Amino acid sequence: MSLTNKKSDKKNLGKNLLREQFAMETDVHLKQDPQERYRLWCDASSPYSCKLRTYLNYKEIPYQRMRINLKAYYNTIVDKVGMSIMPVIITPFEQVMQDTTPIMEVFEKQYKDKSCIPDDSRLAFIMTLLEDFGDEYLTRFSMHYRWGNDITRTTLSHRLARSMSYGDVNMHAKKVAPMVLGRQSGFDGPLGLKDEEARESLDKQLIDLLSILDSHFEEHQFLLGDRPSLADFAVYGHFQAHLFQDPYSAAIMEQYGSRTCNWLDTISEFGDERGLIQQTQFGSWLDLDEKTHTTLNSLLLFVGRTYIPFSAGTALASSQGNKTFKANIYDLEVEFSTFQYRAWAFENVQNTYQALTLQDKNWLSPLLKDAQVMPGLMKNGNLHCNLFDGFTPPFVKDGVCDARVKYLKEKALKKKAPKTQTNQVTS
Repeated sequence: MSLTNKKSDKKNLGKNLLREQFAMETDVHLKQDPQERYRLWCDASSPYSCKLRTYLNYKEIPYQRMRINLKAYYNTIVDKVGMSIMPVIITPFEQVMQDTTPIMEVFEKQYKDKSCIPDDSRLAFIMTLLEDFGDEYLTRFSMHYRWGNDITRTTLSHRLARSMSYGDVNMHAKKVAPMVLGRQSGFDGPLGLKDEEARESLDKQLIDLLSILDSHFEEHQFLLGDRPSLADFAVYGHFQAHLFQDPYSAAIMEQYGSRTCNWLDTISEFGDERGLIQQTQFGSWLDLDEKTHTTLNSLLLFVGRTYIPFSAGTALASSQGNKTFKANIYDLEVEFSTFQYRAWAFENVQNTYQALTLQDKNWLSPLLKDAQVMPGLMKNGNLHCNLFDGFTPPFVKDGVCDARVKYLKEKALKKKAPKTQTNQVTS
């Protein structure tokens, strides 16, 4: 329907609502440089959207942002990927890309300037470890603080509803907010947030983590030195989209992590040329042979006490077909639900470690042992996850991104088949 026709609608809708609707319809089409520009479905309250968008800004990869409302999330994106998820990229040649880590790995090979992967293979492994820690473990903080207190629950259910109703002239945030709240609060149990003891443990973990990061950022601008790595963008995603923007956790961030907040500001400004605000000159990676990096060791110890038992437990449970598992996190036994994707991601971290030379492994051995990353990282062996067998992440083909989505689609078709046959006989 054209914009002119909409203006003649009986409801006599406001022109700004019609402008929003028109923008939603037209943003999916490239406005310029069709052979060079990507299109990105993203949302500012999504950690992985923030992760990918700031990475694209830093690398100066041209893209066009597309908003995500309910129609896009539950229909358009499902048609492209096979499930409701964000962010999603459409390439200049209409390829569909989903899953931030593989996307960034592809772009690192395609766009060589301003590399986000250290040349030192030992440091590159540490980056991979921290990147998956950011992607997978920090989700616990995000869900705890976003939905675990009244002020943020109310604020964010309406903020997300405002985003999801953008461009829909028949929808208002107040109508959508209860649906958002009902859907998001269901993440508590699977992430081990079933009781106050688990939540109190996360409160302590966050303050400890901010203390480690603030000490680290006294000496270094980024996690692995004075230039951003893929790990920076992963950790940034959850801290920026959830903890720094959500009202309850923002107070904790400002009180206990002022230098971490400065780090977030720096990354948020990548690509912003207004007033020459963005940083364009960067230093070097950490030199692992130069000296002992105490704050990095402290960060790795935090990872060893949280992410390692969490993800190793997921991988083992997934391989055994168990829907839940228990893990000791920060001296507290917690029960979690098993996620196949998390098992696949952990396998990739293990594969990166296995690909190191014997010399690199020997050098890393005391560091990883002291940090309690070892032996937990490899104690159950390399457990293969078949989620992406036969697929080529991040590229999605025929609206199917992985084996799980393929199974669900085939199951849905089987359910429809008998009904279709019955209807044919009856008619």
